[in-house]
Amino acid sequence: MTRMIPPSFAPESTSPGEREVFERLRDDPATEGWIALHSLGIAKHPRQVQGEADFVVIVPGSGVVCLEVKSHLHVVRFADGHWKLGQQQPEARGPFKQADEAMHAIATQLKKANPQLPRLPIISAVCFTHARFQVPNPTEWHSWQAIDTVAFHRNSISALLRAVLNGHREHLAGTPSVRSWFSLSHAEPTLVNCARIADQLRPSFEFAEPPKIRRYRRQEEAERFTRQQYQLLDMIAENPRCIVKGAAGTGKTFIALEAARRLAADGSRVLLCCYNNLLGQWLKEETASDRLITAGTLHSYMGKLAPNASEHHKGEGGFFTEVLPELALGALLEGLPPFDALVVDEAQDLMLDSYLDVLDTSVRGGLGSGRWLHFGDFTNQAIYDSGYAGIGLLKDRAGTASASFTLTANCRNVPSISQYVEETSHLDPGYSDTLRAENDREAVREWWSTPAEQDQHLVKHLARLHADGFATDEIVVLSTRGKGSAAELCTDPRWSRRLAPFAKPQSGAIAYGTVHAFKGMDAAAVIVTDIEEIKDARSEALFYIASSRARDDLTIIARDTARPDFRRLVLGE
Repeated sequence: MTRMIPPSFAPESTSPGEREVFERLRDDPATEGWIALHSLGIAKHPRQVQGEADFVVIVPGSGVVCLEVKSHLHVVRFADGHWKLGQQQPEARGPFKQADEAMHAIATQLKKANPQLPRLPIISAVCFTHARFQVPNPTEWHSWQAIDTVAFHRNSISALLRAVLNGHREHLAGTPSVRSWFSLSHAEPTLVNCARIADQLRPSFEFAEPPKIRRYRRQEEAERFTRQQYQLLDMIAENPRCIVKGAAGTGKTFIALEAARRLAADGSRVLLCCYNNLLGQWLKEETASDRLITAGTLHSYMGKLAPNASEHHKGEGGFFTEVLPELALGALLEGLPPFDALVVDEAQDLMLDSYLDVLDTSVRGGLGSGRWLHFGDFTNQAIYDSGYAGIGLLKDRAGTASASFTLTANCRNVPSISQYVEETSHLDPGYSDTLRAENDREAVREWWSTPAEQDQHLVKHLARLHADGFATDEIVVLSTRGKGSAAELCTDPRWSRRLAPFAKPQSGAIAYGTVHAFKGMDAAAVIVTDIEEIKDARSEALFYIASSRARDDLTIIARDTARPDFRRLVLGE
């Protein structure tokens, strides 16, 4: 049977005649070793900007047929030489001329592309699959170059095309000018040359997007889709006090950053703060050039207000939640509020009275009548054991004078990851839309029963991501453990020396650390390790945060004892 390239056809764009020729070539047992190129585009066509050959059939030992297929029920040539096929408008260029031009273009292409190929018998033919076509003694084509509907349905396709080639070979044998290279014993193309011809006319290839361009596109795509969320900024511009809620990946951090920039552009002194150290450092770097914005963690801000607090009180219980806020508040009460506006990201982590006291005193007008924006995911990120009160505490402080908005479209994760997060995290409501396009990557889950197996899985997926073109600084390994994580204990020297903890970042290294530490951040590729169970609300929230950090590629490496937990998450049991 013929090797068809491509192996299938598009039904909506393929004529009935072409479909039948395709299927008969594909299924004819007498065509073993044949190759047929369907719908071969011809870039350098003698008459058109772009031409096409319906079929180029390469027959071992016989030659090449450029076959034009016409499915029309009626074929007419008028006295003035114009052809009319079916309901088409009459035209001077008939089907035989069309097939002949395609044949010459293909012959020229083969000669230029591979001069080492031997001379080949190559001929054109026209198959009228649905119409009678019998012209006695034609002068513009050979009778064996025409196949009409009667011949088409009485004979196998292999017999019909061999008849075309045999007719052409006999004609060549009787032509003195080609005797130098052709005789009836000429058995080209060989099987090897058949493959070369197919490769020259329709080469197989694979071009990978260069890693630097892929990396830029991933980052640019994430930021571009986040900018679609900026329409929210126009909605909150008229409301001086706003609570913006949204699940992971809905663009809260980017909108918070843009809101701070806009407020500063209007001349306001802005405090932009959060809880997480890595996020605070990123916000600080992003706003470093704007003198009106003070960005970082709330704790670093309080530490500057009470610079000696650590030295005298750090060993005391409740230092970060009680002592430091109290000392910072005392410093603030000695002067005027230092800021005109307040923007808080990951606000769910700061819902303590002691923290809100500091924020209240830091902004002109306070939380009751000042200008502020709080961005947070208030339903799925309760991972700190500190008795946080939730959004209700902030609403009590603000009274009725605050507006509330909700972000629902996921602009961080590709659809497969977005769906995985929804399935395993019981988001209510779920994402209304996923703005990024799919990248044909599914979230991967691996199971381990021993630390050695987990180590093998980690090394395997680090190598996979590297082979797929992810740069080292695009990959993050997260763990539920602070000490003894899979990344910290990695035994493979090829990768262990490329891994660096968040606390000691290295250029060109793959960063690793806890899920807690990476809260509020994201990365192109995330590997989550050391998951042994997901039994309660806190561990579910931790897994939700970890899995939602990945923009493009997510790998979960979990202990096999956690299988029932994953089943429960997915099925909602």
